[in-house]
Amino acid sequence: MCGVNKKSENVFLKEYHRGFNLTMISTCINVCTNCEQPFDRFQFGLRFAQSTMPRVEDFLDAQMWYLRYCGVFRDKGTVAGIRLNVCLGVLVVFMVLQSIYIFRHVNHFAMICDAIPTLVICMVAISKFYIFVFHPAAMFALIDSFKALERRATVDDLLLFRRSGAFHAKLTKIYMTSALIVGWFYILSAVVAGISRSMLENRVQFVAPMAFPHNYQHPAMFALTFLFNCDSIHMSIFISGSVDTCFSELATSVTIHFRLIQRRFQSVDFTGGGAAEDELESVVAYHKDVLQLGLAMTDLFQYTVFYLLLLDSVLLCVIGYQFVIFMNTPRVLMLASMAFVMVLQAVIYCYHGSMMYDESLKVADAIYQSNWYEARPAVQKLLRLCMMRAQKPIVTKGGFMTATLPTLKKILNSTGSYITMLLSLETEAQ
Repeated sequence: MCGVNKKSENVFLKEYHRGFNLTMISTCINVCTNCEQPFDRFQFGLRFAQSTMPRVEDFLDAQMWYLRYCGVFRDKGTVAGIRLNVCLGVLVVFMVLQSIYIFRHVNHFAMICDAIPTLVICMVAISKFYIFVFHPAAMFALIDSFKALERRATVDDLLLFRRSGAFHAKLTKIYMTSALIVGWFYILSAVVAGISRSMLENRVQFVAPMAFPHNYQHPAMFALTFLFNCDSIHMSIFISGSVDTCFSELATSVTIHFRLIQRRFQSVDFTGGGAAEDELESVVAYHKDVLQLGLAMTDLFQYTVFYLLLLDSVLLCVIGYQFVIFMNTPRVLMLASMAFVMVLQAVIYCYHGSMMYDESLKVADAIYQSNWYEARPAVQKLLRLCMMRAQKPIVTKGGFMTATLPTLKKILNSTGSYITMLLSLETEAQ
């Protein structure tokens, strides 16, 4: 290959990995006009495939990196297995301790409101961690299936998945940063409160980031409680952030596949005879594979969807009530950050649930928009069957909770109503 063509190839690969400037990419794959040697498209395609293959293999690596803190590895060794079980045990014990604290102070509404958010967050984290503790093989098999499906995509289609991966890598960082700020604020607030209380009482007073039912004023007990509390905070953050963005990227991938299926159904020209029927057979098989992946994904995340959406309205209600009570205090920043993270979680599941629902239904419209009327009767019968199947959408559901944007609207509306009710009860009590 000549120097100019080699330069064009390098520019192409650079623009591909950056994920934009399609005009530059299109220009680079034309035959070089500055020399007589033609652009070797086969060799270039081979090198392009080799350069993009690691991108497919890196699917969900950003999320899995954070889960290593909790012992989640594809090839789980002895140490990772111990860490995985320890993490699950820590979260369960933390949930039990928070529950005991709430039952002991059932007559003190303000104290209960301090413990309910951490209890709910822990319960949601356990429901998400459940996937990797009890169904790790199913989760990694699902990831491998998505990778295999992406490898069959064309060069243009790979650009869509590349952009999705880059976006979700950034989303994961933003999510983790926001959640860690909230967690560290809790820890820092406890340290400051302990120092202030010790100075006021002229004796050492320990304060843990979260409320606990036991007495931890002994230095050794406080050290254990503090480390236990910090570990549980980071576990909850890494589990929630990783699983949520993992679901987001998986759902986005399903949505992209449905859009590609729509495009391919519309592009089938049934006047082409046998070639068109072969292309139709390929698209139908593609649609079947995507449907199976979508159903497997929603089935795997059903418990997460159920507990998240069920408890999210309760948590937002309590946070909103505390936000009004502590309006003129520094604690408002912590409450606002926590509310943002919880709303972000609900938005991720509800938005992508709606997107998968809508795009899976649009496949039937895409089939109808093709020139199906020029196909043979046998092919038309096959198309009718495909349309009937496409009219049954992918539903992201957990129990009686369905992850859609109307559900999110109901959660936010009910949260406002609950906050008003709590404030009225507070006024009556005074």
